[in-house]
Amino acid sequence: MANDSDIGEKSDHLKYYCIVFGVLVIVIAVVAIMQRNTLNAYKQANKQALSALNATGKTPDGRPRGLGELAVEVEKFVQGYRASSGGVGTSDSGIPNKMMESAERAVKVKRTWAGPETNDPNRSKGFRTTYREYKYDNCSLEQLTTLVRNIERNGRYRVFEMRWQLADPKANSTPPFNLVQRPTIKVGFRTPLARER
Repeated sequence: MANDSDIGEKSDHLKYYCIVFGVLVIVIAVVAIMQRNTLNAYKQANKQALSALNATGKTPDGRPRGLGELAVEVEKFVQGYRASSGGVGTSDSGIPNKMMESAERAVKVKRTWAGPETNDPNRSKGFRTTYREYKYDNCSLEQLTTLVRNIERNGRYRVFEMRWQLADPKANSTPPFNLVQRPTIKVGFRTPLARER
């Protein structure tokens, strides 16, 4: 038969076990609550990141809302800056006629008109856009898009606008049915403006 001292020792061990177990339960509960709060913070940050990535359109001051659009604008600005400080031409040079003629000759399109070169400073965004409009004789859509790729391959120059209309169905009656009339493109580049101090 067990005596009272043995029962007392067993109850002391059980008491310590219960205390240690209770402390572990409290620690695990605290860690679980902290992890849940961290998880909620991560979920909220993910929602904000997705909304920033998927945002489209412009802010009231004309800047892109989405990160993707902003990245494209930054890349164009950096390319323009590099070109203006040692790339093709200088920041004061315009759109070279020789470069345009070479690109046009490569795809066999005939220029019918070239507008005046325009400089459009945008102080709020910190760059100047230099551009010129070109009009061409009727050609295929493939010739027009290849011309655009050839111009943009240069690195500094961008085609900001491209307009065309499908030719009359009678003139466009043979495959691949891609004859366009009155094609117009606006070619230009951007250079950084000196910041006012």
